[in-house]
Amino acid sequence: MFFCVDIGNTNTVVGIAEKGLITARWRIATDRDATFDDLAAKFHPLMTLAKVPREAVVKVIVSSVVPVWDHSWERFAREYFGKEALFVGAETPCGITLAVENPREVGADRIVNAVAAISRHPEGALVVDSGTAITIDVVAPDRSYRGGAIMPGMLVSLEALAARTAKLPRVHLDRPSHALGRTTAAGIQSGIYYGFAGMIDRVIEEILPELDFKPRIVATGGLAGGLAAVSRHIEEYDRDLTLRGLDIIASLN
Repeated sequence: MFFCVDIGNTNTVVGIAEKGLITARWRIATDRDATFDDLAAKFHPLMTLAKVPREAVVKVIVSSVVPVWDHSWERFAREYFGKEALFVGAETPCGITLAVENPREVGADRIVNAVAAISRHPEGALVVDSGTAITIDVVAPDRSYRGGAIMPGMLVSLEALAARTAKLPRVHLDRPSHALGRTTAAGIQSGIYYGFAGMIDRVIEEILPELDFKPRIVATGGLAGGLAAVSRHIEEYDRDLTLRGLDIIASLN
């Protein structure tokens, strides 16, 4: 049983992987000030409710884009599970090659997503991960990570819009029922959802002619479900893609 942790800038997703399946998952806010005690106080009752005995955890693996929080998770793994956490990086054996100019620049989450995507789609894959930032990553049939694109996320844009305008309100990021908004809030929701779906589709359209294979286009991330529903190119949504990648890398190490 593996304890898989994906630390993002806004949310952290934790999952239990067992025999290739994600048997439990939790999403918490990324709190850079949370200590080992905070993590233990949070996850002990969660694991108890899910009937996951901590002695059954044989490995802790972490994908992190928030380095200041790594120490707390490292200590949590050591003191709660009695394990040394494996932090995924460019040098971690993961079954793919990073065919880019500077492999150390590739975020751990992007590596993990590529591993999971190519394992499920050996014909090659393009991954859209929608979180604080939206990343697009390409992994080829020869299991080489080819690169991708990065753009601001939907929540970041919403916050910037509210902060930098005098009269536009903060709104909930709900998928609009109509593209033609009849209120200010509905107009913002329409602009964000359809605007970002269009932006992602355009980037995909620019990337595809540069590839020598036809990738499966997969979306993941907390905000990707709605985008996948309105995108013209995204073919499937996999909420557990990153956790699956962590499971695969844990098995290889």
